[in-house]
Amino acid sequence: MYGLIGPNGAGKSSLLAVLAGLVRPDRGTVRDVPWQRGEPIGAVFGDVDMHRGRTVRETLLLRSRLVGHTPDEAESMAVRVGLGAVLRRRVAALSLGMRMRLSIGVALLGSPMLVLLDEPMNGLDPDGIAWMRGVVSDLRQAGATVVVSSHLLGELETMIDDAIIVSRGEIVCVESIADTAARGCDIEVDEPARLLAAMSDRGVPATMRGRVVHVEGTAPDTVRVAVSIGLDVTRVGVSGRVLESLYGEVASAEFESEGAR
Repeated sequence: MYGLIGPNGAGKSSLLAVLAGLVRPDRGTVRDVPWQRGEPIGAVFGDVDMHRGRTVRETLLLRSRLVGHTPDEAESMAVRVGLGAVLRRRVAALSLGMRMRLSIGVALLGSPMLVLLDEPMNGLDPDGIAWMRGVVSDLRQAGATVVVSSHLLGELETMIDDAIIVSRGEIVCVESIADTAARGCDIEVDEPARLLAAMSDRGVPATMRGRVVHVEGTAPDTVRVAVSIGLDVTRVGVSGRVLESLYGEVASAEFESEGAR
């Protein structure tokens, strides 16, 4: 499960379009993707690919025929994406959230092993976002590769294994969410100033907020330091907002680069 993050205009949607075979890359090659073997992929690029005059049922039937599925499977997909009660409603009459659900349903027909999702949570309410997490989880269990682009970094972080950071049309780096999270922890102790000083003495970056110290190190190592200097540890946890931190690093680098010009 991969997440694409980066500023607007960084090239995230373009990269997804290249992976989908819709756009030729300016340089480099695309290899070993299902459409090169004649296999279907699933792709959501908003709701721009759906004819506004067709009904929900007609939209799903068209895709099901293309991938060799039956009408019954198309209607089952409508139920799966929460649109079973509006099969006869035209796309133009659907809300933004419903159109996004329909786009996702179209993408999932054919059981694709590569699914590309560009801002799939646009227009979804909280229940819809929770449903989207379930969809990604089901795809993970089915062994599919999923690439998601979203500015909802907190939600994206709960879905993916690796973050692909894009800036100015290039992949800046690929970071494991688990590894990045493991590099930082929040620890609550009775004397945070002493822990802050101890980490500074060891060359480990740390900041303090109230009784909580955020340490740019692993939780086990931090706890060992706290215990070694006689502190009472009341709480420790892996720091959240990993993607926000990564995004901030990219944005800061871009700002500094612009300033140097």
